[in-house]
Amino acid sequence: MLGEIIRRRFNFRFATILTSIIVLSGCSNSLVPEDGNDPIEGVNRAVHSFNKGLDTAVLRPVSKGYGTVVPETFRHVINNEVRYVQLPVTFANSVLQGNVERAGDTAARFFVNSTLGGLGALDPATDMGIPEHSEDFGQTLAVWGVGSGPYVELPLLGPTTVRDGLSRVADTALSPLTYIGQGTTTSIVKAAETPVRVVDTRERFGSLIDEALYESDDSYTVVRNTFLQRRRNAILNGNIDAETLPDIYNDEAF
Repeated sequence: MLGEIIRRRFNFRFATILTSIIVLSGCSNSLVPEDGNDPIEGVNRAVHSFNKGLDTAVLRPVSKGYGTVVPETFRHVINNEVRYVQLPVTFANSVLQGNVERAGDTAARFFVNSTLGGLGALDPATDMGIPEHSEDFGQTLAVWGVGSGPYVELPLLGPTTVRDGLSRVADTALSPLTYIGQGTTTSIVKAAETPVRVVDTRERFGSLIDEALYESDDSYTVVRNTFLQRRRNAILNGNIDAETLPDIYNDEAF
């Protein structure tokens, strides 16, 4: 009940703000799904082999060790913090997209988890029924009508598109971690945020990642098509007919 009241209050306030933003900006609401364009497949496959080798030698064993050694409660807190620090990015992109509901939900989650959740260590917002969303500047550009451009697999960073890869710079600028102080503790937090997020994600989705990388006939095709399918779903906020989705294992599906 309290979560619903908080959610409605934030949504009402941001509806007024975002209406003004939309009218002034005149941004496009057309959604542009990924087109699966892969003109440099040969280069991408070489980078994929490098990334897969890195996962085999480093990331996979580290994530398994993390899941074995670190207590589940502590891992839960780490995951809460990883999601918490992304909330300002999601909020900013929801505003830029003119998405009143998601901006309000995200602001409410940030407020509740900052106060009642000990700066994100706990997640009372979920217990209150406040929805969680994820938005980035690549999705924002898609809402504005910017096409995805060619598919690219980057060393260390993995699959992306030209649009989504370049948008990571904007998301970094939207993150509050970019602007907090320069003390020793702050520097450690900044340096640790990305590797902790990567290891946490690899551990949580380990079985799915292993299936794509090590249990398929062509891991490159599966990774590429899965990424493009997930991006389509993210850009459309889940409003997609599952029956129309192509087979991720089929190289001709996209």
